Amino acid sequence: MKESEIVFKVENISLSQRAIDENKLCDIWPTVKMGLEILKDLIKNPVVKYTIAGIIAAGDAIIGKICKNPEN
Repeated sequence: MKESEIVFKVENISLSQRAIDENKLCDIWPTVKMGLEILKDLIKNPVVKYTIAGIIAAGDAIIGKICKNPEN
């Protein structure tokens, strides 16, 4: 799945209500995203790079869906 497709299919991503209620992901996502981007830049394997990019895209899509003030 392409990164752009993830944004359009965000409604199909199931989320834990507890995680949403506690707002933890919204609080830590900027730091997590930065770490994933650094890791992606360090990795040479294109399959792993693509997988990490997909995780980042899914995270951004979820943040846009559940957080009041996304900082991504």
